[in-house]
Amino acid sequence: MERLDAIVADAQAQLDQVRGQMAEVTARREKLEAEIAALEAEIALKEKEIDATQAELDERYDLLSERVRTTYKQGDYFMLELLLDSKSLGDLIDRSAFVQFIMEEDERIAADLTSTRERFEDAKAQLGRDAEAVETKRQEALAEEERLRSLKETEARELAAEQTAQAGKQELLDETEANADRLRELAEAEEAESRRIASELSSSASSGAGQFNGEMAWPAPGFYRVTSPYGYRTHPIFGTQKLHTGIDIGKNPDGTSIDGAAIVASGDGEVIFAGSKGGYGNTVMIDHGDGVVTLYAHQRSGGIAVSTGQWVTKGSTIGAVGSTGYSTGPHLHFEVRVNGEPVDPMGYLR
Repeated sequence: MERLDAIVADAQAQLDQVRGQMAEVTARREKLEAEIAALEAEIALKEKEIDATQAELDERYDLLSERVRTTYKQGDYFMLELLLDSKSLGDLIDRSAFVQFIMEEDERIAADLTSTRERFEDAKAQLGRDAEAVETKRQEALAEEERLRSLKETEARELAAEQTAQAGKQELLDETEANADRLRELAEAEEAESRRIASELSSSASSGAGQFNGEMAWPAPGFYRVTSPYGYRTHPIFGTQKLHTGIDIGKNPDGTSIDGAAIVASGDGEVIFAGSKGGYGNTVMIDHGDGVVTLYAHQRSGGIAVSTGQWVTKGSTIGAVGSTGYSTGPHLHFEVRVNGEPVDPMGYLR
């Protein structure tokens, strides 16, 4: 059993690592896709700007060409003749101002044409750079997509390995006759552990007396199927009537696995135990005062997220669901104890 627990724990650790990498790759790919979309929008705007600039360039070129043609038709001495034909000094001044205006206007048109052509070339160059950036990011996104595909294949292999190990553990537990003595020892050890917990809590000064009257938060958010309620039941291996000291919360009716799901504190309190506890496996116990203690058992290997002496608040994460200890599959065993004795948790949960 310990060997299979170790295999399951290793497979779970590998799955956690792969899933963490998958989350990172997915985030990077989404970031690249957002950057590509932004660049493509910028390219579309730049193409519109280039079209508008091209139209402006054509217009200014036509205007300048028309000026050149007009000047050519009128001859090289047109401006000089215009001045020499002046009838008076005032007429000469007026004609000089007109000639000056024409020359300045031609220069302005030529300058505008040069400026427009420069903007056109700059826009085309930026468009080229943006297109190259899009292609580079597309290649990066494709690489991330390939990496994600590879990670998904690894995840599938690790999940299969974990399921195989879980199946081996289940098979071992199902071999009732061959393992009856060992399983009976485990059950007795669990009951002894429960009695020991009751004794420790009843004599603990920190638990005090009286009852905790506050409402408790559900310890496994998102998973509300109670697979085994509090009370006397037929033991799944020995067929005898035994008190089930808490409730078991398992996978959802739609088959969604609870394995690895977050476990939260049902109320404010001090962690009085965080570690392995016999048949309970990895366990956390929280003292809420007034003699009320909650217990969260069978947490996954490496899943405990708090330490003894730590103060936790209602709803804060304290661990992750697993199948350590005397367990036939991933589930959360949740207990409420008053002055050491187990009571039905459903009277406290809301």
